[in-house]
Amino acid sequence: MSTLQELWYGNIRPNENKVITYEEKRLVKLMARHQDYLRSKLNDKELDEFEKYMLCSDEYTSVVECQAFEIGFKLAVKILTESN
Repeated sequence: MSTLQELWYGNIRPNENKVITYEEKRLVKLMARHQDYLRSKLNDKELDEFEKYMLCSDEYTSVVECQAFEIGFKLAVKILTESN
């Protein structure tokens, strides 16, 4: 199979090769700490709204990551076609 076919069929997952940096680990820890704090302070209704916010935030992040991947892929193809 070609690399493009491997990518299409999910045999290549570019995000799995990503190395998590110290800065990313630090931010994830901070986010978890703040999230835990908010969960302990909010009442049930506020907590429900916070959970909805988190779901929307996660969905938005996923959409933006997908767009960034598409932009990067298109740029790579453009660079490769221009150099030939």
